[in-house]
Amino acid sequence: MTTLDRVVLCSSEICATAILVFLGCLGCVDFSGGKNPPGHLQICLTFGLAVMVAVQCFGHISGSHINPLVTVAAATLGNIPLIQVPIYFVGQVLGALGGFGLLKLATPSSVLDVTRNATSVGVCSPHVNPQISPIQGLLVEFLISFMLGLVCCGVWDVRNNTKHDSVPIRFGLAIAVLALAGGSYTGANMNPARSFAPALINGDWEDHWIYWVGPLGGGFLSALFYRVLFGKEPAEDEHANATEVIPLNDKA
Repeated sequence: MTTLDRVVLCSSEICATAILVFLGCLGCVDFSGGKNPPGHLQICLTFGLAVMVAVQCFGHISGSHINPLVTVAAATLGNIPLIQVPIYFVGQVLGALGGFGLLKLATPSSVLDVTRNATSVGVCSPHVNPQISPIQGLLVEFLISFMLGLVCCGVWDVRNNTKHDSVPIRFGLAIAVLALAGGSYTGANMNPARSFAPALINGDWEDHWIYWVGPLGGGFLSALFYRVLFGKEPAEDEHANATEVIPLNDKA
């Protein structure tokens, strides 16, 4: 890759991740003064549809990973070279910080304080349900991240290369259903970059390690599991009939 290629790749991840964090966290803001806060269903659908928007806008440029979990899974499968992983990570973290920074800029501090007063953490900050232990929270984040990794592997599989028209919708709905299932446990972040930006800006670090270990472990092990058990090398004629076997990830 040229230096310009790396800049374009990183810029794509910055923009895509900023879209995810800005739109997703925007849907968590409570303007009702605590009387009618956004519901669980609304928040989950907002994040899922934000993923859909990001993938639709930038999937053809960088793959629109918008998540270190996805990048780890792609590298484990061999879809991207290891040298590109830091480029993705830097873009995702910068994009998350930029997206959340825009939310803070666009929202009165008095409105954001309502969320902190109601939940003891800032808007969009990751936190584990106090009724479960940190280890149980880690297990939930790992399992739903593992499932998200399997979704990615299935989409990238060469045997699925003619079924990509609806990929943004499928990814968006996958995020939504995983968030609906796990949201009451840990918030179902499944994304270290998305977790890091609100935690840093809001100053909420309790049990933050869960939101790195769970998703990254789930992404790596899901891709390794899929590669070992279900992996299939593409045939020459399959490559000849498709200029981009894996449209969400440029092959190395």
